[in-house]
Amino acid sequence: MRYGDFLSLCQRSPLPVCRLFGDVVLPTCHLNPYEASDAFFVNLPDFVISIIALLVTLYLGFRAHRRLDAVGRREIALLLTLFSICLALNIAGADFIYLSAKANRWLGVVNTALTISFFWALMLTGFVGFQIMADGSFASILSIVVSTAIIFIGFGFMAADTAFGISSGLKPKASDPFYSPGLFTMYLVFPLVALAVYIVAQSIIVIKYLAVRLPLIWLFSSLVCFAVAQVLLFVASKKICTGSNSKIDGAFFATLLDSAAVFCTYGFWTSITEDDTEEYEGGFKY
Repeated sequence: MRYGDFLSLCQRSPLPVCRLFGDVVLPTCHLNPYEASDAFFVNLPDFVISIIALLVTLYLGFRAHRRLDAVGRREIALLLTLFSICLALNIAGADFIYLSAKANRWLGVVNTALTISFFWALMLTGFVGFQIMADGSFASILSIVVSTAIIFIGFGFMAADTAFGISSGLKPKASDPFYSPGLFTMYLVFPLVALAVYIVAQSIIVIKYLAVRLPLIWLFSSLVCFAVAQVLLFVASKKICTGSNSKIDGAFFATLLDSAAVFCTYGFWTSITEDDTEEYEGGFKY
């Protein structure tokens, strides 16, 4: 696979970003669609697991908000809220194909920008424990919200330019319609960098400042879930689809394991914070 070329990825995996490159870009093996008014329902298993994951994420966000004395509760609640939005847009932009070509492309744009924005917010959340700014303070929340909004707008424009040729600078050439090295870097490489920064930052906090090891189980469980999700989505999705006679594909397992990775991140946060207002015991404080 050539760096920057989405063609082989879009042929193997049902990625929302593939909507940017054409009216309807489906993997060579895809689930049987069901017609629903002005759209086609193209991934029922992923729709179901996304709804369940969305409900669990909202519940965890509520629990995080209630832990009044826990370090970073507002930041983690903000991160969970952003992930909830990602799940909702995944339902709208990945599980349905609309008759309107513009609607498909715009949903691809929003999904792409949200994915990049989520990993940016995750990376910033990783520094909350260092108390560079007081956790939960106006400055801390504002820095995450504003910078994440800037990332969303900036890379949203990049994705829109790729899809619609707004400035004619990023839209792929007609002779190579799936080639976009800039988008490839931000959509696939940047999340890995952001995740690595988060893992390293949290490992430093746990090992150096807390002198404990048990919370690392949560942290690395999250990493394993995320890694397996990417393998199933980008490498094994086609085999899963053909092996199940087009009943399920890698998107279902990717959503399941990506959500599990976020839930493990929440579990990691609760394991290194304590809150006198709730029934948590044996926690650790930054």
